[in-house]
Amino acid sequence: MFPYDFRDERMMRSLKDVTQHCASLSPELRRLVGQLQAALVKKLSVLDKYEHILAQVNAVSMERLINPKTQVNILSVCDSPQELAQQLTHIELERLNNIGPEEFIQTFVRCPEETEPLYRDMKKTSNIEAYVEWFNRLSYLVATEICVSDKKRNRAKLLEFFLDTAAECRKLNNFNSFMAISAGLFMSPVTRLKRTRSKVSSSKLHTIEAFVDPFSNFSTYRHALVSAFAQASKSREKMCVVPFFSLLVKDLYFLNEGMSNRLPSGHIRFEKCMALARLVSQILAYKETVLPFSRVRGVLNYLMTIPIHTDDELQLASFEIEPPENAGEKKRFQELRMLLGSFGQRIGRSSSVYSPTFPPGSLPFSPIQEET
Repeated sequence: MFPYDFRDERMMRSLKDVTQHCASLSPELRRLVGQLQAALVKKLSVLDKYEHILAQVNAVSMERLINPKTQVNILSVCDSPQELAQQLTHIELERLNNIGPEEFIQTFVRCPEETEPLYRDMKKTSNIEAYVEWFNRLSYLVATEICVSDKKRNRAKLLEFFLDTAAECRKLNNFNSFMAISAGLFMSPVTRLKRTRSKVSSSKLHTIEAFVDPFSNFSTYRHALVSAFAQASKSREKMCVVPFFSLLVKDLYFLNEGMSNRLPSGHIRFEKCMALARLVSQILAYKETVLPFSRVRGVLNYLMTIPIHTDDELQLASFEIEPPENAGEKKRFQELRMLLGSFGQRIGRSSSVYSPTFPPGSLPFSPIQEET
């Protein structure tokens, strides 16, 4: 159940000592120990493969970033909001599936003073960090797609497309992608594009805005999540539920910090342990759901490797497509021009579009693992 602990060689040596002793006692124990070891090695092998693929994905993304002529254009790869929401859900579950419950423990729990120094350096939360980075990447991808387009009609089309994609994510109970897309749509470089926003449905914008409102600790989202869990638990078919991960981590943090580990009597506070377990189990219960729709490799590769732009680059692009309207914006625009030059010239705005091919030495396949 907790294989990640055994990525540490010291733990594996201890396990080997115990299992060798068990195997020497009887043939039946030898068989059971062999099955246990095989299952553990298989899980660790899958984890290593996943992290290796993530490293490849990051390498491809960096290669594309170095090439200033790589032009983003999601509609050239996928023009269906429903299909894009489905592919995003594949990525979300893939990332979730490779986060072990041990990582949540290692994220928040401090080693007691009595812990042997040898075992105080075992903290490893790379898959949680990779998942948080994916959320940020998707948000900036949405803003990048909109801000690099120099035609108002195209920007409005993209804005409407992402609003519809967010709605499709909500239908799939993919709240993490929904929140990431919403965060991108409400970034400053996008929200200031008043001419562009005037061309899209105001009701769609208001619906998204109401759902992501942090009022009362995201009460609207929390009610929707509870409803999704209830619906999934009653359904005969396994349904997908992907919580808003950053908020879940925040809840875990405050729960851990808000309650002591021990009672005044010195006994373990099992109430805290159970509360933490309930939150983590929300992910464990649904992360291995098999989705009823197939993967589209070109879309997956685009989402994970196409270059995204920084805050300053997006702000500069936003000023260039819709000029500054007040003294503060004009001053900021001048500062960015001095710092970065012309954004349109830097990216070769009209010179090329993305096609789902790969530079030499990069991934010729989808980073998402094939289902077994």
